[in-house]
Amino acid sequence: MEATLNKELIKFEEVNSTLMTAESVLMANRSLFEKAEAKAKSLLDTVEAEGMSDGIDEEINKWQLNAKKALEINNERRAPITQILTKIASEFTSLENPLNSQKPDSYYSKLQLHRNGWAKQKADIQKAKEAEILKQQNIAKELNELKAEAEKQIRANYNKKLFAFKSHVSSLVNNATLETFQEVTTKIKDVKIDYPREAFNKLECSLFPIYADTTTVDGIIDDAHKSLYNELSANFRENMEVDKQNALDQLPSRKKELELLAKANAEEAEKIRLQAEKRQKAQEVLLKKEQEEKAKADEAKLQADQQLNNAQTLFDTASQLAEVKESAGKTKTSYVIEVVDAAGWGAVFMFFFEKVGMTLDVETFGKKTMNQMKKELEKIANTTSEKLDHPKVRYIEDVKAVVTK
Repeated sequence: MEATLNKELIKFEEVNSTLMTAESVLMANRSLFEKAEAKAKSLLDTVEAEGMSDGIDEEINKWQLNAKKALEINNERRAPITQILTKIASEFTSLENPLNSQKPDSYYSKLQLHRNGWAKQKADIQKAKEAEILKQQNIAKELNELKAEAEKQIRANYNKKLFAFKSHVSSLVNNATLETFQEVTTKIKDVKIDYPREAFNKLECSLFPIYADTTTVDGIIDDAHKSLYNELSANFRENMEVDKQNALDQLPSRKKELELLAKANAEEAEKIRLQAEKRQKAQEVLLKKEQEEKAKADEAKLQADQQLNNAQTLFDTASQLAEVKESAGKTKTSYVIEVVDAAGWGAVFMFFFEKVGMTLDVETFGKKTMNQMKKELEKIANTTSEKLDHPKVRYIEDVKAVVTK
């Protein structure tokens, strides 16, 4: 688009002489208009007061002929003036149009198209990077969850084993008889208080990942066994030392109880058995409570650790996303609707009627074109994110670069 001042088109010496006549021409045209207006008002007053007649119709016809002539005269008088003013305005706008963002063929708009294309390319790259960052976040989060789940299962299975051993030692004392007493004593003395690593590594753990492969999962389980062994094997030794010694300490009293039971009559024997059952049940309740409290403590610790790890992952992700967004530059993204066929336009009409049309008066609604309805749907999508769900209507992201200071 070329915009140069055409000196042959406008001769400014002629501009001065022509504009000098503007006042007299305007006054003459105004005088002619005022006379025509006065006559027209008179005729309107007569018609409104008396109604139409052949005479009035003839006068109106005469006025209309004169009005046409007056219009011709006015146009002829003002034409040289308005034409030169139009030429001057055209010269100014011809200099402005190439810079005007509202003109599709301006330099501004042509350059903006290139910026928009570049902004779209950068936005696509940004989305791909964001998708990858979020994927890595999901992978990291899953790894945190898998590690926590592995530890949870191993701890839970360890606790089952521990309390099974504790219950076994307790049952040796409770189930001892005079005939088996020496054998029971030997068994209790032979109870192992060390948890073999090979047996610990066999504590069951089953993980079901979405992203992680089998090798990674096996590594997580193996690491969990290794990291927990020292802590839990020490815990096992500590518990079993106490339980083993308690069992050995209970043996003398248990032997006396059995000897009393052997000598007692039926009533006394029943009393001794009931006391033994009560003691055994109390031990079982205490053991179960201890196991439950241990499980709760482990669960609380695991949840706290997992929340901390997930919070760090989310923080890292937010930081990476902010960096990617900053590198993409300032853009404005909006939705543009593409209608594929007539069925799509039908869906546009129905959605517009539901969201907007029902609130309009008949006359306003009747003036709406299908393209105007489509624009309204684009506005809804851009302000509320609500979209028409139809296979023949597509929402396309329109990315535009923003002019920044």
